[in-house]
Amino acid sequence: MTSTALLVGGSSEIGIAVLKKLLGPPPRDVVLAGRPSGQLWQNAEELRDLGYHVTSAQYDATLHAGEIEGLLAHLSAHHPVGLAVIAVGSMSTTSFEDGLVVNGLAVALLVHALVQRITDGQLVLLSSAAAMRPRRSIAAYSLGKQLSDSAAVMLAPQAAERGVRVLVVRPGFVTTRMTDGLKRPPLATTSDQVAQRVVRALRGRRVVVWAPPGMAAVVWLLDRLPKRLLPAGLR
Repeated sequence: MTSTALLVGGSSEIGIAVLKKLLGPPPRDVVLAGRPSGQLWQNAEELRDLGYHVTSAQYDATLHAGEIEGLLAHLSAHHPVGLAVIAVGSMSTTSFEDGLVVNGLAVALLVHALVQRITDGQLVLLSSAAAMRPRRSIAAYSLGKQLSDSAAVMLAPQAAERGVRVLVVRPGFVTTRMTDGLKRPPLATTSDQVAQRVVRALRGRRVVVWAPPGMAAVVWLLDRLPKRLLPAGLR
């Protein structure tokens, strides 16, 4: 059966890199959902040039559960969603509340809705290492990621009963537009490297994968060091 591939966060560099690795050969229906932007249109054109049939849809964190259900029903009217990549996140929200909603509550509701709708497919959530080690300097982002990450991990067994594979990806520092201008730390990675990590992880049975692999050990170590010994940005 032909299925639709969905990227929520249609302007995301990491999201589009992961989607391209998982799409398979054209033709296939692809939906890029997000706020209208030049980058979203550019991603759509690149996929069209590769032979995919691409449409866009409006998505933002203000949608409540019923509106999310309506959006997904519309997107799967002709073909069911068989692949969903969620690449939603922002460190530059206008308030603490917005940070929790954009990175956490809205994404958790979306994951829940997709788990109920996808059959025999894959759902990839791009989370963050910050979900497992929140930092005061990015508190709302970290706590929001904790919520969405936990929701996906908890729903993974239920999804598996429907033949849906859930993979939660926890990247560390990724060189993207969002991190442009920031100092590149050790173990920094790229969007393409994260995508390659996703492909390898989907061949196995894990629910969670870190990118790069060494990031899990770094987070474990930082959690056990006295905070007074850490630079302010890592506390």
